[in-house]
Amino acid sequence: MDAVLDPASSSLSRSKLLPPQPSASLPRPHLQALLGAPSARLVLFRAPAGFGKTTALAELAASRSAEGYASAWYSLGEGDDDPLHFLTQLIAALRSAFPGIGADALSYLRNTMQVPVAAVVESLLADLSEQRQPLLLVIDDVHLIQDPDLLAALNRMVLLGPPGFVLALGSRSLPALRLASLRAKGLLLEIGSDELRLSLEETGEYLRSAGLCVDTATVAALHAQTEGWLAGVHLASLWLHNRSDDAPMPRNVSELAVGDYLLSTVFEQLPEPLQEQLLALAVANQLSGELAGALTGCDDGQALLEELEQRQLFLEPLDRARHWYRFHHLFADFLRARLRQRDPERLKHLHFNASLWFTNHHMQNLAIEHACLAEDPEMLAALVDGCGLELINRGQLSQIYRWRQQIPDAIAERYPVLVLASVWEKAAGQSLPEAKRLLDELLQRWDAGEGEPLQQGYLAAMAVKALIALQKDELALCVELAGKVEAQLGQHAAFLEVALLVVGALAQVMLARPEAARHLLALAQQRNHFLEGRYLAMQLSNVEVLLALEQGCTRQAQLLSERLRGRLMPWFGDRSRALALPAITESLIAYQQARYDGLEERLGRALRQVDVINPIDLYAQGLLFLSRLQRARNQTCEALESLVLLQGLAVRNQSWRFQAQAVADEIALILQQPAADRIRRAEQRLKSLDWERHAAHYAAQPFNPVRWSLGVSRVRLQQARGQYSEALHEIAQLRELLQPGWHGVQRLRLEILAALSHQRLGYQERALSTLVQCLIDAEREGLRSLFIEEGEAIRQMLQQLEVTERQPALQGFIRGLLTVWPGSPARETVESPGDDLTDREMEVIRLAATGMSNEEIGIRLALALGTVKWHLHNIYDKLKVRNRTHAIRRARELELLDA
Repeated sequence: MDAVLDPASSSLSRSKLLPPQPSASLPRPHLQALLGAPSARLVLFRAPAGFGKTTALAELAASRSAEGYASAWYSLGEGDDDPLHFLTQLIAALRSAFPGIGADALSYLRNTMQVPVAAVVESLLADLSEQRQPLLLVIDDVHLIQDPDLLAALNRMVLLGPPGFVLALGSRSLPALRLASLRAKGLLLEIGSDELRLSLEETGEYLRSAGLCVDTATVAALHAQTEGWLAGVHLASLWLHNRSDDAPMPRNVSELAVGDYLLSTVFEQLPEPLQEQLLALAVANQLSGELAGALTGCDDGQALLEELEQRQLFLEPLDRARHWYRFHHLFADFLRARLRQRDPERLKHLHFNASLWFTNHHMQNLAIEHACLAEDPEMLAALVDGCGLELINRGQLSQIYRWRQQIPDAIAERYPVLVLASVWEKAAGQSLPEAKRLLDELLQRWDAGEGEPLQQGYLAAMAVKALIALQKDELALCVELAGKVEAQLGQHAAFLEVALLVVGALAQVMLARPEAARHLLALAQQRNHFLEGRYLAMQLSNVEVLLALEQGCTRQAQLLSERLRGRLMPWFGDRSRALALPAITESLIAYQQARYDGLEERLGRALRQVDVINPIDLYAQGLLFLSRLQRARNQTCEALESLVLLQGLAVRNQSWRFQAQAVADEIALILQQPAADRIRRAEQRLKSLDWERHAAHYAAQPFNPVRWSLGVSRVRLQQARGQYSEALHEIAQLRELLQPGWHGVQRLRLEILAALSHQRLGYQERALSTLVQCLIDAEREGLRSLFIEEGEAIRQMLQQLEVTERQPALQGFIRGLLTVWPGSPARETVESPGDDLTDREMEVIRLAATGMSNEEIGIRLALALGTVKWHLHNIYDKLKVRNRTHAIRRARELELLDA
């Protein structure tokens, strides 16, 4: 997140993306021979500090560049275990090899609620596959990476990288990658301590290159003691330069890995002022001349660094211009340990000075890191608060919360951004009342007054409040907050504005206000053009799907959902929580159309992914439809368990419309059971809920969902008692609740129930004509589950109608409906493979059959490459084949290519 507002910041970022510039290079022919393995896709240098891993990686990069490889380098630092920072730097490294690569991945990272590591890597792999030049990607110090998503990303790059892609890693420990699998496939080349050790000849050559005239016996003794450990040989050379004539030869130099004899000896041989300067410089992982001056107090920090480099005191330049340096980890660890032991207060003071310097040069991450090490919570709080809104705008509240945990509550409560992070964490933990209280305090503190422009902090707090309100089913509050941002649209961060508008639009959908929802969606679409990311674009599109679904336009919802899946969802990893809402929406559509295969598993998986940023309404609908699917399959216990979960959710959030829906479905479940006391039990369940009290919460809304659930339950009970005239009267009253142009599915349900009442009253012709009209309306939208939900009585009417119906289309729909009816023998009759291919999928398979490549198909149909691949994946799935060749052959067999 470091803002490039200062040349020092830009220079430091570039230094991490360049291989180090060693003072001298030692020829290692045996190592070069090992590195010539042509089949290795992963080259792993693993050894403790001081074995020359970085130098070997730099030499590998140089040799591969000479062979025609493009080369990208990324040296990891302490803060690079954060997915956002790692991926941003990785894209920058790849761009040094292929300018402009990763534009889509980078644009997505600029605004997202959670960093989609898998999706970014997929995008990068797609971009790399389009490059003709082979690539060597070097990542040094990979032992600093512990994040499981980042480790999985490295695995994926090795396994799925394009031909010619090689990943080279330097690490002190064994990284948690799938090394056994890669080793078995011959894709892994491991270079360890034994391969990196200097031979006897190389030890002598190293000492001679350091300007030492040593005899063969001395070289042999040093090689035996160091065992070829490069850092030990280097320290021994420094010791030999400065030793007195009577100084004894050190024993067992290999123990220097823990800062033993020679480190102490070499350090103590230096002039005392230089010792003090080294101790001061060691607190920083990266050093520039100006920073060195600030830490040591000397007038010319650049000259000091150059002197240390000339003395070969383990100071390594990080860029060719020698603006930035770092100490070798071994020496830096020794110096910090010495300073911590000698003067811990001075260590904290130096970290404080480093934090100030990085703050003044707009490198906030490093400033915060040193503030943590300085153990100065006040400074840490001020720094995090200062950069917090930028992080919030990019959806990184969790990063702020990690820093927040190091700050005492008494200090944190004075900084609004830190309070906002606490609010988010409480909300994520479902401590919603406490989160709301903290939010209200923040909003009052940040309120600029009536008519004044909203501050960024105020807007960020509003966005979090709107998400919590959506979770609590406080739809009116969501609309109110969206109205505030609408009044000042275009004056704030586009990400926050779009987020609030999308939340408001979703609330309007649930309030059955389609025109108001479309208005907010249009505004959100306008502002979303200023964003390059896809997270909000996906959620915006998902609200459009829900709008069509709630309106009863299931076919339109399906088309919009397919467009969403093809255009946006491929950018997210399969396990991304961001996909929870679209996955639930897709499941709702599939349920309505009785596409049951695999639906229970998909819907259950999506429901497990829902968290605080997802609306309770969609979660509740998912649970409701899951219970109906289980009921249709006679899984009574599972259906009741889902309804109990739904009621618990409703009570916790005081969302009484969901409790009413759950009780209504429980009554329907009881009435469809063959038990003799089913009517009595259903009546008792109906009386157990205070319907009037719950309905009062929705009195101001155009549609009262509690009264609707109560009315449908009464109709089913009256039909169970044989009171069909009373049921028709109740149905007439329920029709008055429904809005014109809305509630299409609810209206259809009433007509199905009315057809059943007419049939039981003996009005056979009227019953069948009503049912036929229901079927015509349902066929237009592909709706089937509404009929299945009403049970065996409707099934018998459909079987009767199938015999007499003469319209081929309607008769086919009835047969299809009876075919998918759970438990029906007709279910054995399956549709021909390919019948459910969409028009677009038909176009894709026909063009593929002509020999067109994916790229050519994309150009012909004006589709992105990823969308073409997505359509082909769906085609393989539907035709039950594994690849393009089999799909084309199967399409010919089914005569799908004739048109």
